[in-house]
Formats: sequence, structure tokens, C-alpha cells
Amino acid sequence: MSAPPINEDNPPDGRAGNWRQSIAQSFRSEEVRSIAKELASLEPGLSSASKMPLAMKFEEFIFKSATDFDDYRKKIQKRIKKLKKTYSEQQSIAGGVGGGKGVVENADLMREKVLLLQSELRDEFGARLLYIAKNADEAVRLIRENQDDHKADVLLSHIENAKQWAVDLGLELPAGTGSFVKDEKRDMESMNKLKKYLETRVDHIRSHIIKYTDPVLFLEEKIVEIDDTMLKDKVTEVFRKALKADPDGGEFSVEKMKQLMELINAPVPIPRRNQEGDSLQAAVARIEKVRVASQALYTYVGLPLAGKTSFRGTMEKCVSVVSDCLNELEGDYNNLVKEVDGVDADGKRIILLEDAWNNPMQFAESENEETPAIEETISEEPDTKRQKTDSATNGKAPMVIRSRFLLTSGRKTFSTLLPELKKKRAKLVRNRSATFVKLEFGDAFEMTIYFEPLLVTIRAKDHSQDEAFSTGGLCWPSLYQGLGPSGKDSRDVKENNLSVLGVMGSYESLGPIIAKKLEYASAQASYVLRRCFAETAVGKSALAKSEYEKEMLEAGAFIRFLRIARATYNPDWVDVDP
Repeated sequence: MSAPPINEDNPPDGRAGNWRQSIAQSFRSEEVRSIAKELASLEPGLSSASKMPLAMKFEEFIFKSATDFDDYRKKIQKRIKKLKKTYSEQQSIAGGVGGGKGVVENADLMREKVLLLQSELRDEFGARLLYIAKNADEAVRLIRENQDDHKADVLLSHIENAKQWAVDLGLELPAGTGSFVKDEKRDMESMNKLKKYLETRVDHIRSHIIKYTDPVLFLEEKIVEIDDTMLKDKVTEVFRKALKADPDGGEFSVEKMKQLMELINAPVPIPRRNQEGDSLQAAVARIEKVRVASQALYTYVGLPLAGKTSFRGTMEKCVSVVSDCLNELEGDYNNLVKEVDGVDADGKRIILLEDAWNNPMQFAESENEETPAIEETISEEPDTKRQKTDSATNGKAPMVIRSRFLLTSGRKTFSTLLPELKKKRAKLVRNRSATFVKLEFGDAFEMTIYFEPLLVTIRAKDHSQDEAFSTGGLCWPSLYQGLGPSGKDSRDVKENNLSVLGVMGSYESLGPIIAKKLEYASAQASYVLRRCFAETAVGKSALAKSEYEKEMLEAGAFIRFLRIARATYNPDWVDVDP
């Protein structure tokens, strides 16, 4: 192993033990505790505290004999691994015939050792095995949906082994996870084999399950692994060189890191009852914690090796703080929106552009809304005939991508529809090749509804008339409509500022982000429109035979969509008398 590189953190002062002076004592103490735990695990019944003196001597010997920090960590891991292997071989000899040596122990004592080892393994691996059993079905289902059956089958075979190991250790599996029989004839040799399987496979199986069922937990555990990797001299130097190449990289010092950790650990003020603004102040404090945590993570990566050993576990801490703060902000979002919402002269909430994607349209599968009055004129069929067809038409709604009759080219406007459009303040636009309906939501955004095909576009409010471009006679508004200066769609303008979600930035920086959000809101609204029309082809509605009846059903579906749109973006909406 070569000596540590000579740099500002490891000056050429001629001291062979310079790297040792840079290691924080807290880091060495943590290593000693880890070694004591490993040594205690080799002898069932002993605690890690009883192995502390031996662990301290062990660590001290390695610390003095190592050539650098990497060599120090590698030697500890190598010695522990070798010690485990030697102890496992000795246990195997003691549990069997002894390779011809005639070593035979008392049967009761051997049985006691087996039970003791079983208890140790149950305490160490029990929680992980039960987690595998509990979440196995969900993980396999997700893999089958997102990848392929082969990977799901391979994971399933490993899961079955893990469940059997759990039963052999005396654990009770959750209900519905399968039936397994405990092996009552396990001796010390088989228990040592089981221990080897558990040590080498359980974490791997659990990692695959967590990756699909709990991505946040998977990230947190991977961060711990990355943190250990960062405590290597070569890795540290690579990151420091890369970060120093950035002239605006900032300061990477222990003092800076201490300041950031103090801000991370600062308590968030608890909102007081009936005190306006307290919830908002708490939310701002959490957002500040997220910012500081990201800065601390960045600073930690750029610290020298000596600094990292003083702040071990920082990456895990930062990820945990960010996750907790985001969860709290998500839970308080609705209350925060009400607290900061502006109102107009009539006391009604002012609609903002971000409402389009923050509160997208949803289709309630189980909602039982009243059928619009225009559908009530459909002629009634005999009950016996309805019963025969209901079983065949009450299945899953089919996919509908266009209107069959309502507001299609060359067809007159359905007379009963016009008053309903006036109630919702919807504007009907017809030209030679296409028909569409427009809904406006304050001065923030507008919705355009097309029928051939069934599509919805949500765009920023356009105060000009030359924004949309035509495709085959169909006016298709740009995603950047209303975002440019003076309502123009000009991506070349860089000085115009946009303000959304409390953030102000240039058209060039925020424009694409807003356009992507509006595209998502449009897709959600299009799905709701098509689901409303799909309801006209299932159940009793499928009995309609004439074009008049079918067009009436489609008109009812469209009115239902308008009602959902107004209820979503105008919660206090009241229909206007036509």
C-alpha cells in the first residue's frame, strides 16, 4: 500500500504517523464498538461489552501497524472475516464426529448450544426475515408489471427460502404468506450452514424487495453504504479535485460544516393554536432545513478525510432531515394553501396558474352523480330486456378516444347543450373543420376541449390572438402560450420574468418547467373527459340505439365533465342563469 498523497491536508512534514493524527477519536471509538459486536457474535451468550477490552487491543494493534487510512480499514475487515471463518470451521468440527478425532460432546449441552445459536440468529435476522415475508407478494407483483416474469420467479424462489429460514428460527410468518414446516432436527453443523446463508443472502433479498416496495428506505440504506465509501482516501481526493475545479464551489471546511449542522439540528417552531401565520413560518423553517441539508451534503463531500471522520453519518442525517421535512410539508400543504391564498373583492379565492397541476382533475370511479336532465328522455326498455343485457355491459368501461356524434364535423349543435354551456360560462367555437369548447379560469389559465379526438389542453391565459397554430384546421395552442412577454410565444426572449409557486425567474429557465406541468394537467383532464364518454357505452347506457339517444348520452357525459372541471378549479362555483 502506497503512502498517502502529499497535499494541503497531508503536508510533507516527515512524520510517518501524520495520517493517524487526522483521524478523530470518535471514529476510532465507533470502530472499537463495531469490532466488539462482531467478536461477541462469534460466541453465543456473550455481550459486546465483555469483548470491549479485546476489541480495543485489536484496534490499537491494527492502527499502529497500518500504513495509511485505507490500509487500516482493510486490515480490520480482513482480520474479522478470517476470524469468522476460523471460528465457523471449529464449530463444525465440534458439532460432528470431529474428522475422526472422536470429539463427542454431551447431547444436552449440544442441544443447548443449538438453541442458543438459534436465539442469536433470530434476534439478528428476525426483523429482516419478517419484512421479506410481509412485503414479498407486493414486490413480486411490481416486478411482474414493470419488468418480466423471469426476474419475478427468481426473486420468488429466494423469498421462499427466506420464509423457510424464518420458520426454522422459530418465527411466526404473517397470515397469508404460505405454509412451511419447521425442521426440528437441526444440529450445530446445519445451524452453522443456516447462519452462513443468512449472512450472505438475507440482506440481498431484502434489498431487492425494498427497492420496489419502499424506495425511500432503499435510498436511506444506500446512503449509509455510500458514506462508508466516502471514508477512503482515494475517493476523497477524487471528489475534492472535482469540486475545487468549480470556481463557485464554495467553502469546504470543518468550521463551515459545524455551522450547517447547527442549522440542521435547530428545532422547528411549533404552530400555536388560532395564531395566523405560525403554520407558514413552520413551513418556511422546514424548507430552510432542506436547503441547509443539501448544502451540508455538498460540503461534506468536499471535506478532507480528517474532516469526514469528525462528521461520520452526515449523509444519512441529511437524507433523513430532507425526507422528514418533505413529508411534513406534504401533510400541511392544503392548510398552507388556504393560509396564503389571495381573495378578490367578492371574497372568492383567486385562481393561480399552479392550480392547474397542483390540483389536477380526477375521475371518481365510484361516484354516483345525478344524471343530467337531458338524459331522462331516453325511452325506457322493458325490465326483462335490461336484465339480460346488464350482465354483458356492466364490465370494464371501454376506451373511447373520440365523440361519435356530439359536436362532430357536419353535425348541428345539440339544442339542449347550449343552456348548459351558458351555465358553466363555456364558449362554443365552430369553424369549417372543427368544433371546440373553451373554459376560462380567472386570469390564470384556460381549458380547450376537443371532440375529434377527445382531448383537453390547459394553457396559460392568452391575451393575444396569434398564439395558436393550426394543424389540419384544428387550433392547437402552444404549451408556452401566455408565458412569453405580452402573451407572445417567444423562446428567444430571456429578460422576461415569470412568477410561479412563489419563485421568480426568467422565461428561459421557468418556461420549460411550467410547460411540462401544463402538459401533465392536460393529460389528466383528457383522461377524465374520455372516462366520462366511456360511461355512455356500458350498463344501461349501452342500450341506446338511435343516433339521437347516443348523442344525448354524450351530451350528458360532456356536461358531467364540465361540472367536474368547475368543481376542481372553482370550488365555490355557482351556475349562471342562461
